[in-house]
Amino acid sequence: MKHARYFTGKAPIKFLAILVGAFFLILAAFTVSAQPTSEAQFRVKNENAFNINLIQFKRIEYVGPCAGTVFSPDSQSARFVSSKTPPGPNRRVMIKNVTDGMETNPYPYTDRGYNKGEFSEDFGFKLGNSHKTRTFSVLEGENKFLYEIKENDQVIEQGALTAEVSIQNLGTFPRQQICQDKVECRDTSDCRDSKGKKRSCRRECFPVQQCRCP
Repeated sequence: MKHARYFTGKAPIKFLAILVGAFFLILAAFTVSAQPTSEAQFRVKNENAFNINLIQFKRIEYVGPCAGTVFSPDSQSARFVSSKTPPGPNRRVMIKNVTDGMETNPYPYTDRGYNKGEFSEDFGFKLGNSHKTRTFSVLEGENKFLYEIKENDQVIEQGALTAEVSIQNLGTFPRQQICQDKVECRDTSDCRDSKGKKRSCRRECFPVQQCRCP
């Protein structure tokens, strides 16, 4: 009679363990490589703290005599920094917003000093789709930027980064005009304004109501 063969299963289990271990090593390597690699970032002031690559606004819709949309704040103060190339003498940074939907001639951009301290000069992010001279235009959602750091007009670093622009809707509210009674003049008789203050007039006095939206 032939002896029966018994398999303990140790070899297949060992092979399976090696296979599983290799799978997790590959997964870990992919996860590391998938992380953002940009050395550059925006530090956006948010009350008493700073957000990294996050620009936040609030939106209010008004109805009534002064209907319209208001964003708060009007602009968000921010600074740029690269961990690869810190600020140094004779350095500037040019940042361009190349997000789809932006006007392209030119793309919105900002050119800031990058020569002292830990960050660039301040600039203000503001909602818009074209280049502005006082603020840096951004759109709601993910925004894509290209940047160049120059030293004495020579490019020493260039790259890309993204930032998220979020808008929180606060609701819809009525808004009335603000009106103020004033006194105008039509002749040289004595005139007094709504507070009783005497005014020198060349013409007749008559009340006028002036209104404006807040």
